[in-house]
Amino acid sequence: MAAIGFKMISKTSQRRLRGFSIFAVAFLFLSLGLSSPHKGHADDQSTQTAECQGGIGGRLFSNGGELEVEMLAADAGFTIELYLMSPGPQRLIATNRDAGTIVKLGTVPAGVELIFGVFVRETQRTYVMGQGSQNPDGLPHAEVTCFGGGRSNIGFEDQLGGGDRDYNDLMCTVRQPENSCTYAVTPKSQSFDPGGGSGTATVSVKSGCSWTTKSNVTWVVITSGGSGSDNGTVRYSVAANPELSSRTGTVTVQGETITISQDPAGSLPLITSTFRKSDKKILVYGLNFDGASVILLNGEDQKTIYDPDNPRTILIGKKLGRWMRPGDKLRVRNAAGGLSPEFVYVP
Repeated sequence: MAAIGFKMISKTSQRRLRGFSIFAVAFLFLSLGLSSPHKGHADDQSTQTAECQGGIGGRLFSNGGELEVEMLAADAGFTIELYLMSPGPQRLIATNRDAGTIVKLGTVPAGVELIFGVFVRETQRTYVMGQGSQNPDGLPHAEVTCFGGGRSNIGFEDQLGGGDRDYNDLMCTVRQPENSCTYAVTPKSQSFDPGGGSGTATVSVKSGCSWTTKSNVTWVVITSGGSGSDNGTVRYSVAANPELSSRTGTVTVQGETITISQDPAGSLPLITSTFRKSDKKILVYGLNFDGASVILLNGEDQKTIYDPDNPRTILIGKKLGRWMRPGDKLRVRNAAGGLSPEFVYVP
């Protein structure tokens, strides 16, 4: 009986032991799965920086250095095109079939967000990096891995609904080495009278560094030097100020600011434009004219009459059209002797 009892206990123990072993193995795999995210996910080794926010739905920002993209080997059945979507204009880089291709994209001002996106030829769908609000399914389709030193990887998922979430259907490395370019712009400010005019600024930079220029107000227009490399010159024009208050605007050259201030129209006359009405008559439009205002052509008084319906804003040069040529300078003198700023005639 004792032997039988032992055998019964032994079989029961074996069953319990097998059950425990199965449970232990399952628990081990579960623990490994929880502690080891999918290979390639940014969460395991991402180095977060000001320029790189790693993870699924991560973001990239320019540090002002030269931007370069290298295509990596990918695993997808579809052919996928990679684009730099923003800042524009949108640019095609390569496809997921072009592993090893390196494309240089120039420089982007520091702090500007870099948004890459993909177009899947077979499905005709477009997905962009970020949290997914711009994607057709509202889901993130890109994972960013940050490595520091201006280097990061982006992996894209190419199927609606998130697919298998392996983020390796198109993969690339983005490099933007620390920016060694420094910029100096002179003068840093310039003032204009109500009539406006033109201005210039000199850009000084280390050889091989590129730059772009942007006007931040509508009344200042860049006429040349919108972009360049090495040292250069920016030229801009300032429109007449028709307001009774002064105004200030800025032009930026690769992050360097030029401040432009302009006086108000005030009580002085101001010419804003001209119109040739006939071979002889020229209409002069502006502000603060009066019944005794006189048009001056290159400093000489001209026969002037005023428009009775618009005495404050229109003067008529009765024979001005006979003498005036492109590039000539017009001014208006009012009854009090106040002179308008010079206006250069361009037909």
